[in-house]
Amino acid sequence: MKMLCILNPVAGGGRVTQEVKSLLQSMTRWADLCIDIALTEKQGDATRFAIKAAQEGYSIVAAAGGDGTINEVASGLIGRDATLAILPLGSGNGLARSLGIPLKYQDACRVLLEGTARKIDVGQVEGRNFFATSGVGFDAHVGKLFNETPGHSRGIRPYVQIAVSEFFNYTPDNVILRCNGKTYCYTPLVLTVANTEQYGGGAIIAPGAQPDDGLFDVVVIPQTDPLTLVTQIPKLFFGEMHTFPNSKTHRTASLTITRNFPGPAHVDGESFMAGEVLQYTLLHQALKVLVPPKSAKPS
Repeated sequence: MKMLCILNPVAGGGRVTQEVKSLLQSMTRWADLCIDIALTEKQGDATRFAIKAAQEGYSIVAAAGGDGTINEVASGLIGRDATLAILPLGSGNGLARSLGIPLKYQDACRVLLEGTARKIDVGQVEGRNFFATSGVGFDAHVGKLFNETPGHSRGIRPYVQIAVSEFFNYTPDNVILRCNGKTYCYTPLVLTVANTEQYGGGAIIAPGAQPDDGLFDVVVIPQTDPLTLVTQIPKLFFGEMHTFPNSKTHRTASLTITRNFPGPAHVDGESFMAGEVLQYTLLHQALKVLVPPKSAKPS
């Protein structure tokens, strides 16, 4: 079996790059695998490497890095025969968590040998792909500031620090949501379009969302007062966001979000600036991902 591992050399602070390379190289000596390694240098490299690997007949293309690297590699494999493998080296690891992939790269490497291919859906918005979550609102706003703030470390702590400092200054935008032939008006703190349950970091925004059912779970968390928010936040980590007061969930294969002004949005945690209108579409089971046998979809 022929595999390419696309490795982000700065993932995990750059500390584990050599360890991952050494482990993969040792696997070629005792497993029936031919593993090549490609290191990314700039944004877009991972997608280009993945497309080329699929064209050259690699059976498995592994993404070793954070959510951004995994998104890029997966984007290059949509609709192709090659199967995505995930070696999570980031702080969020939303897609890996949702698919039951071990978070320790040593254990994730075992999936390369023992895993089963599972087809999952792909979300698309504004010419970008996402595999876990996308959306607008406070999380996209914080993500934008997180990416723009120099000098901080990656991980959950600086993200939470920015969120706390920004909460009292944030004014939610009115949005119009159109899906399933109906129109809804909201002023959401968060509006998440979920293909999987998790944001990452253990935060479960869409309990029960399935990545291969052909539907998004659109979760709307309303604007709320600080006291209510503080008391309800633990639900995000216990899979109980559906009980958040006045929250709404819609299940749909496509939707349109219209807001008053351009602003930030995110795909798999990576923020970008978008216009007033965002159109979401879904490609049903368009990506093959290597998952542990226990996480494979029953036939």
